[in-house]
Amino acid sequence: MRGPPAGVGRRPRLAIVAQQLKIWSTVLLAVAIGQAGLGSGFGASLIARDKSELLEKLHSFNAILVIVVAAVCVVLAAVHLRRGGARWPLLFAASLTLGAILQMVLGEVRVVGLHLFVGVLLLCAVTTFCSYAWRHLPSDSAVVG
Repeated sequence: MRGPPAGVGRRPRLAIVAQQLKIWSTVLLAVAIGQAGLGSGFGASLIARDKSELLEKLHSFNAILVIVVAAVCVVLAAVHLRRGGARWPLLFAASLTLGAILQMVLGEVRVVGLHLFVGVLLLCAVTTFCSYAWRHLPSDSAVVG
């Protein structure tokens, strides 16, 4: 037997992708907050004592992780759009990915003032993306009426 007909006893495909996007937006928020913590620790090591090579390395590696997780969000948002979902998650996730790349470039070339400013804006934008993903994407428990 092949299983129940489409839509019976199974979550809709759009709701599954929406749930994955919610989860990955939360992962993105977690790694972005971690990046801010690593960056502030690294910055403090420049002022208070000798530069921390470990914190600099961790901050650099975590920047790559932020970009990768943002790219995962782009892929999920593209699937979400293809399955009939809204366009805003794709535009927002793509903007976050580009912002994270810009942020990493600014850090690598040591444009510290702009790096800090863009980092704050990026963290605010990631927080907004995560909040919108949890509030404005469809779920299987949506009330019809």
